[in-house]
Order: sequence, then structure tokens, then C-alpha cells
Amino acid sequence: MIPGQVALRSNLPAQVSSFIGRERELEQIARLLRQQRLVTVTGAGGIGKTRLALQAAAAELDRFADGVWLVELAPLASPELVAETVGKVLALRTDPTAPDPSPLGGLCAFLRAKHMLLVLDNCEHVIAACADIVARLLADCPAVTVLATSREPLGIAGEWVLRAPPLRLPDGAQPIEDDAQRLLSYDGIRLFVERAQAAEPSFRLTEVNATSVVDVCRQLDGMPLALELAAVRVRGMGVAYMSTRLNDRFRLLTGGDRTTASRQQALHTSLDWSHSLLPEAERVVLRRLGVFAGSFSLEAAEAVCAGEYVGQSGQALVLSDAVLDSLLQLVNKSLIQLDQDSGRYRLLETIRLYAQERLGEADETNEVRRRHFVHYLQLAEDGVTLVGGPHQEAWFTRIELEHDNLRAALGWAIDARQTDEAARMALGIWRFWHVRTYQREGLRWLEQILALDATNPLPDALRPRLLNALGVLAERAARFDRAREYHAEAQRLWTAADDRAGMAQALFDIGWQHFDQVQLEPARQCAMECLSLAESIGDARLIASALLLRAMVDVNESRLDGIIPALERSVMIWRELGDMDNLGTTLAGLAVTYQQSGDYERAKPLLAESVRLHLRLGSYGNLISTFVGLMWLAVGTADQLDMAQDAARIFGVMAAWEDTTSGSRSPWWESEIGRGFTDKVAARLGPETMAQAVADGKSLTTAGFLALADRITAPTSDAGPPAPTRPVATSARYGDLTARELEVLRLVARGLTNAEAARELTVTPRTVNAHLTAIYSKLGVTGRSGAIRYAIDHQLG
Repeated sequence: MIPGQVALRSNLPAQVSSFIGRERELEQIARLLRQQRLVTVTGAGGIGKTRLALQAAAAELDRFADGVWLVELAPLASPELVAETVGKVLALRTDPTAPDPSPLGGLCAFLRAKHMLLVLDNCEHVIAACADIVARLLADCPAVTVLATSREPLGIAGEWVLRAPPLRLPDGAQPIEDDAQRLLSYDGIRLFVERAQAAEPSFRLTEVNATSVVDVCRQLDGMPLALELAAVRVRGMGVAYMSTRLNDRFRLLTGGDRTTASRQQALHTSLDWSHSLLPEAERVVLRRLGVFAGSFSLEAAEAVCAGEYVGQSGQALVLSDAVLDSLLQLVNKSLIQLDQDSGRYRLLETIRLYAQERLGEADETNEVRRRHFVHYLQLAEDGVTLVGGPHQEAWFTRIELEHDNLRAALGWAIDARQTDEAARMALGIWRFWHVRTYQREGLRWLEQILALDATNPLPDALRPRLLNALGVLAERAARFDRAREYHAEAQRLWTAADDRAGMAQALFDIGWQHFDQVQLEPARQCAMECLSLAESIGDARLIASALLLRAMVDVNESRLDGIIPALERSVMIWRELGDMDNLGTTLAGLAVTYQQSGDYERAKPLLAESVRLHLRLGSYGNLISTFVGLMWLAVGTADQLDMAQDAARIFGVMAAWEDTTSGSRSPWWESEIGRGFTDKVAARLGPETMAQAVADGKSLTTAGFLALADRITAPTSDAGPPAPTRPVATSARYGDLTARELEVLRLVARGLTNAEAARELTVTPRTVNAHLTAIYSKLGVTGRSGAIRYAIDHQLG
């Protein structure tokens, strides 16, 4: 989905196991949600607050016009991330020119006219931030209702608290009934029996084991998590033996007070019991897993959990190879969850907190958190060489999965004032923040690291790189003054060190900022100086970047001589490097150049490929070049009413993108070129139709945007062959291409990727790639754009 767009009315997860009981609580929540605007479900960890809230929320889907949205707060390590996390779930678009441009201010502005139910799950560790945010939402957003879960109330005006009780059990003062069906009418008994049957299909509630089952459930105080932990042990120890172990171990649960404190102790004791049944190595692994935030991989668990520990018999060792065996056992005992699709592990939040307690008792917290940091630092630094290459897509996908752990690791390094290590990690992932629209979060992290530099200086080699990253993120976030300062200081440091690659990089980034601020002559000068330096050191990436920047300046100044060969050279470099992200940007620039000369048909397949490259990569932060190309194309043909409407929709798409990345409008909209575009479309459509089309564009999903791009780039059926930019050889019929090669060329000219062409032809992508290599050789072109141009020249599209 394009950032800033909400396509669904809910993100509630599908439940994988049955929901048992709680009818009374569900009725209470439903009634309260119709009368009040803040309902908080409280109770001890493991009481089932989250599951109860999700079940109640699912029943409200038809009542809230703008949907029901779950915000999971458990992975957050900082209260500062709460408002932004809510905004991220809602695809919030902020406006820094608003009276209150803070994340909370933007959230209130976005929700002011929404009729929505927000489910804030696991508030307890960020309780103050949640209280402030919810109080503000209740005051500013009259149609927003909040359903929260927390171990304690938020403590603000208007809050109605529902304390989730244990599941129902037979009265302890009465004799235990041996009627199995009657016992199953009690929620706690039914939960235990169903989960025990899931663990051991042969298990049944019978007259023989009924007394033991009821005894176990009573001793566990009807706590859902404790019941589930116990039920899975039926497979290995039987319910009768389990009942005797619980009596020995959990004397606090034999009856008495059912206050909140007692329930908390009940869960803690049940976890103690489950923990005590583990072999020593599994206990060590479990407590060390408590440092992970969110999900984690086997590789990460092995790196973090292996190592020495002080055991009952003295110094001992968990070998890396043995971690997997421990994980398998912990999954089997329901202490760890395994996602079968992703192969990643996760601890329930209550168990994670319990593991952290055990880690502290073992005096291992700092050492294990450092191992956690070292592992994710290695991951971040390993990925540096993958950015801008053929494996960038897979690496960014992995970083997205590990983002919560990277945040936790980076936060630890900053708290520990490890300036150089924090900088190394941030420099490893800042381009992920840039491409995947986390610019403002990335900027905040980097500025925290820069603040440490005053007392814990950065190494000289890292400082200009950090400043460069700060400049790029600040510029994309429209913090132009700050970006200028960061870039200038990076340039000064690289110049002092006679680092010509660094100097060229700084010139390119400064030039791009000039371009974004419509300062074309300074941008061109930077591009020329960058190109000269890059050529002198033979840096292909910087050469391609400088060629693109210079071409973009020239095309906007209507200097068309030499632009196409320069951009084709840039395209060739990006293809050779496997940098599909920059390739997509450069193809869009080449398309704009063709359009500037009036050759719209030649531009279309280039834009179609640009669209698909950026969307396939998830490169939402760099989509602006593609949007601009589509805008030029749509506006250039806006004499047609439908194309004028599509041009206005592209205006809306671009506005949504700007809201997501920077929260402000680009200076280009106020330039002569920008005003010319909007004035032409407005004159063709009229104010009302244009406003509606812009609004439509703002709300487009990814699929909707792709359909819009396909319409804009569709070849014109009655268009004549475009004038070639250089003579076309006609001595041989289609360059002696085979029939299959002609088929491949036609599909590529229509904008299909290799994989899409392969599906169309029922062959493998490797076969398509082999055909393209032969096509390039036969046609005497250097790459895809040359082949596409040939196809258009010969009307093969």
C-alpha cells in the first residue's frame, strides 16, 4: 500500500484458537462502548485482557464508520513512540504547518472527524504517555472511542474500568461433580480440557480424572495463561500427577483472596512452576530470550542465548548448536510461539517480562543485552553492501521484520553512551529508514547519537557519514535549514580529509537539496562538480547520480541537448550495479525528458517500468520521481477529460506521499512549472471536479495507484511511430530476432517485468533474461531502455 493510505476498515488479527466463555464481560464491554468513550480492561498479566478486548472489538466492526484499529504497544521501548505508532497503524498524514505539528497534534487533527474505535493493547509500560494521548483524543476527537488493555487503569477523567476476572470454575465450597458435561459448562474447565486435547488428542474429561482436572484449574485460579501452560503438560505428565505437583508448588493458590494482587501472584507462581520444570539449559535460554522485542529468528536466538552461565553445579555452557533443541522444547511447552509461515519465534508478553526478571536475578541483563546489540549491529553492517544492489529488496524485508529488535538494540547503545557503536548501527540501517518512509524516526535516532558526540566523541571516519545521513533524512523530511547545516559540515570534514568520494557525495546531496528547493543553477553547479570528482576516481554510482541530477536540472530549464545520452548512461550503470531503486528513478527522469520534447509514447513504457520497480522494492520513499513522471505525462495530455482527471488524481497521490514523508508541500508546487501544471488541469476540469479527483488520488490504495499508472501509461492506439532520436537500422527485419525474442520484446515494451513476462509466456524468468541478453546483442543496444525504444520505433509494443 502507498504510505498514507488506509485501505481496510480494520486490522484485527484472525484468531487461531477458540474463544471460550467471557459472555458477561463481552456484554459489559459492548454496553459500555455504547455509553462511554474510554473503556479500560485491567487485570494481571495472563488474565486474558488482550483476547477479551479483541473479541469485544470484533463485535463492533459494523458500528464504527471508520473502522476498528488495533495498536500493539508491547514492543515499544520508549513512550515517545506511542503517538507515532498509533499514527503508523492509521497511515497518518501530518502537517508541520498546523498549529500543533507534533505527532500527537497530527493524530488529533487526523482523527477529529473520524468515527473510530481504537484498541490500545498493553499500555502498562508506557502508561503515562497513553494517558496523555487518550486524554487529548477524548477532548479533541468527539467520535473516537478507545478500548484499552493494561495492568492498571490509565487514571484519567471519563475512564470506565472493567477488571477481567478469572474464568468461571465450580465453587470451591461445593463437592466436585463427576458429570463431565456439566463441568464443561464452566469456562475454566472447558478451556483447560480443549487445550489439553489439542496437546494430547486422546485426552478426555471423564469421571476418573474429573477431580484432578477441577483441582488443577482451581489451584491455577482460573487464569487463562496458567491454564494453557498447564494443559500442554498433560501430554508428558498426566493430569493426576500434575495435580499433586501443583499442591506442592503452589500453596498460595489453595484458596482465599481473589484480589488483583492474588491473581498477579497466581500467574507468577504458575510461571515459576512451569519454569522449574525446565531443564537448566532451557531455563537459561528462556531468560535470555527476554531481551528480544517482537519476533526473532533462530539465528538471533543462537547468537544471544549461547554462552557461559553459572549453574547449580558451577560454571556451565549453552552451546550455539544446542539452542535450537531448547527452542523446540520451549515451543512444545507453549512458552514460546512459533509462526509457521515466517519461521520466527515470539514470547508472549507476560512470559517475556517474566524472563527478564529471571535474567536480572541471574545478573546477566547487561551482558545478554550487549550480545543482542552485537548481533543486530552485525546484521545492520552486513546489509550496507546490499543497499543499492540486486539483494536490497530481500534485505529491507528482513530489516522490516527486525525493526523492533533494532530499535531496542540501538536504544541500549544510546543509553549506554556507546556513541561509535550506536552510530555504526544507525549508519547500517538509515537508508532503510529513508526508503521505507521512516524518515522522521530515523532523524530522531541520528540526532540522539549526534548529541552524544559532545561528551563521547565519534571516530573521525564516522562523523561525516553520520552528518551526511542526517542531511538526507532532514532534507526528505523538509527540514531544509537543518539539512543544509548537516551537509555543509559533512562536506567540510570530507574536504579536510581529502576524501574525494565523500566530497562528491556531499556535492550530490547538497545539489539535490537545491533542486528540491527549485534552486536550479546551484543544483546544476553541484552536479557538474560532483560528476568531475566522480569521473576522476571512477566511482560509477556517483557518476550515475550526478548525471541524473544534471539531467533533471536541464530538463526543467528546457536544455535538452545531450540529456538523453547522459540518462541512458546512468540507466546502464544502475542496471550493471543491480540497483533497481535508482534505476526506477532514472527511468522516470528519462521519461520526463522524452515528454519535455513532446514524445509521450516513448515515455510510457519507461514510466510503466519505473512504477513496477519501485512498488516491487517497497521503495515508497523514492516514489516521488515516478509520480513526477506520471504527472508530466498526464498533464501533457490533459486536453482529454479522462486524462485531466487522472492528472488531478496524481496530484492527490503526490500530496498523500508528501504528508507521509515530510508533512509539507514541496516548493515545486509554487514554482512556475508547478503552477502551470495545476492551472492547466484546473482550467480543464473546474474547481469541484478537480477537488474530487485530488481527493480520490489521496485515498488510493497500492492497487488503485497501479491501475491509475496503467491508464496513464497505456499506449495510444492511433499514435504514429515517434521520431527516433537517432537513425534506426532497417537493413534486417527486426534485427534478426526470433519469434520468441519478438514476443519477449513486445511484453517488455508494454512495461512487464521479467517475472511478469515469464508468467505470460509460461517460461522461467531466467529464460526471459537469456532472451533479453540475446535481444540486446542483436539490436546493438546496451540495455532494457534501448530495447524498449527499438520496439516503439518499430511499433512492436
